[in-house]
Amino acid sequence: MHALWHTIFKFWEKYEHHIGVGALAVGFLFDLWVAKRPDSIFNNILLLSYLFIGGAFIILLNLRSRRPSTKLGTGRPDDAEPLFMLLMLQFCFGGLASNLLVLYGHSGTLAGSAVFIGILVLMVFGNEYFRSRYALLRFNVGAYYFLMLSYALVAVPIFITHSIGTLAFLLSGILSLVAIAGFLSLLFFAVFRGTDTKKLKEVSLIVCAIFCIFNLLYFLNVIPPVPLSLKDIGIYHSVLRRSDSTYLALYERAPWYQFWRETGVQYTSGSGTAACFSAVFAPADLATPIYHVWEYKNAGGEWEQRSRVSFPIQGGREDGYRGFSIKSALVPGEWRCDVETASGALIGRIGFTVTSASSTPALSQRTL
Repeated sequence: MHALWHTIFKFWEKYEHHIGVGALAVGFLFDLWVAKRPDSIFNNILLLSYLFIGGAFIILLNLRSRRPSTKLGTGRPDDAEPLFMLLMLQFCFGGLASNLLVLYGHSGTLAGSAVFIGILVLMVFGNEYFRSRYALLRFNVGAYYFLMLSYALVAVPIFITHSIGTLAFLLSGILSLVAIAGFLSLLFFAVFRGTDTKKLKEVSLIVCAIFCIFNLLYFLNVIPPVPLSLKDIGIYHSVLRRSDSTYLALYERAPWYQFWRETGVQYTSGSGTAACFSAVFAPADLATPIYHVWEYKNAGGEWEQRSRVSFPIQGGREDGYRGFSIKSALVPGEWRCDVETASGALIGRIGFTVTSASSTPALSQRTL
C-alpha cells in the first residue's frame, strides 16, 4: 500500500501542472455546454452543488488543519486526505467561476463589463496558480463569498423577483449575507469552537469589503445585467411585422470579413431613417422594460443621446424577445444604438456610419 501511495505522489509531482490545466480545460468546456440558459434547472442544481461541496471542503480542510499534520510529498497515506480536499475545493471554485463566466459573458458587452468579467477570468485561469492558497482561510472564504454573491445575482431575479433592477440586486446581497453568516457560524463553531474571534473578524471584514465592492460596481453599471442577454441586434432600412409573428427586414449586408455581424457598418441613408432591431433573452416569467438609446458622435468626439425608446420584454423565448425602434432625422456621421436596462446597464450595442445618398443601395432581405 505504501508503494502505491508513493507511486501516485511521484506521478502527481511530475505531471501536476498538466493535470491541473487539463482538468480546468475539460471543466470549462463542460460549463460552456451546460451554461447556455441561466434558468436551466440542471445548471442551477450544478451551481448549488458546487457551492455546497465547496463550503463543505472549506470546513473539512480547516478541521484537518487542527490535527497533527504530515508534510505532503512523503508518499505516506496521510498525504492523500489534505491533497484530495484541496483538489476538490479547486475543482468546485474552478467550476463555479467558469460557469458564471459563461453566464456573465453572455450578458452585457465586453467593453462595458470588462472589469467584472476580468475578475471572473482571473478566477478561472488563476485557479491553478492560486491552488496553494486554498488552505488559507481568508482566501478561500473570500473567493467562496465572491462566487456565492455572483450566483445570487443570477438566481434571485429568476426564481424570486422575476424582474431585474435595484430591488433584485439588494435582495440578492441580503440573501448572500444571510447565507455566508450561517456558513461562518457553522465553520467557527465546528472548527474553532467559538474561540478564535480574531479569524472571524478577519474573514467578516473580507466579506464586507466584497459586498461593498459589488455595490459600487453595480451602481457604476459595471456588473453585466444578468440574467438578460442579447441574442441578436442589427440596423435595418425597414422592419415589417408579419401575421405569423415573424419580421421581414431589409438591410445592407456586412462584408464577408465582418463575420460577427449581419448588417453592415456603412448605412446609406436616402430617407433619413433607420430601424434598430434587437432580440433579448430573459428567463421564463421575467418581465422588464428595456431601452433603445440612439446616440450620435458630435464634432467634439463625444456621444450625445438623440432619443431613448422603451418597450417591455417577456422572458421564455429561446432566441430572445424581439423588438425594434425607428430613428428619423439621421445626419451623416457615426451613430450607435445601445440596448439598456431601466437603470442604464448595457445589454448590447451596435455602431454604424451614416452616409447620404440620393438613391438607396441594393438591399438584402432577412426574416427575423
